[in-house]
Amino acid sequence: MIPAGSWRVSPKLINNVLAALNWAIEKDEPLHKALRGLAGKRLRVVFPVGGSVDWAIEADGLLKELGLQSTQQRQAALAQESDASVPDVTILVSADIAKSIRIEGDAMVAERLGPLVALMKERLSPWEQFWKNSPAALIAKQVADYAIHEANMAVSRQQAAGHQQSLREFRDALERLEKRVDQLERL
Repeated sequence: MIPAGSWRVSPKLINNVLAALNWAIEKDEPLHKALRGLAGKRLRVVFPVGGSVDWAIEADGLLKELGLQSTQQRQAALAQESDASVPDVTILVSADIAKSIRIEGDAMVAERLGPLVALMKERLSPWEQFWKNSPAALIAKQVADYAIHEANMAVSRQQAAGHQQSLREFRDALERLEKRVDQLERL
């Protein structure tokens, strides 16, 4: 079993994604032209698990990989980052690519990268669908269900929400009791 936090995004996978994106950029002339206007800008793509990759936009409008970092390397680098190594835009990829990719950073650059983000969603969504429909995803779901419902090793969202509600009610009751004690002490 792979220890938590040690899983990394594969450099080979990143190279394949980069090659596919560059190929698609070359085929989409408006996007290619827009990216040429962003030459020299840096962007960081942060994955839900496994780390991040830094890309630069070259003068020809294509992406060039600057580096791949694991989650631990990225956290250590954040404290030491100089202004020169801070990306212009950070693209945060959620676990569900089709629903949410968030862009942070320079608003003008982020706006002009909108078509690139749409392209990333389009290119990565088939991989996401492949994962969702694969036997491994079914096994992972079954393991999670077992851990939550049968082994009581984890809690479901409903159980966590119920516990939080109980804690809120307990805090409210405790505050009322403290106020009542304060009133009684004044008498």
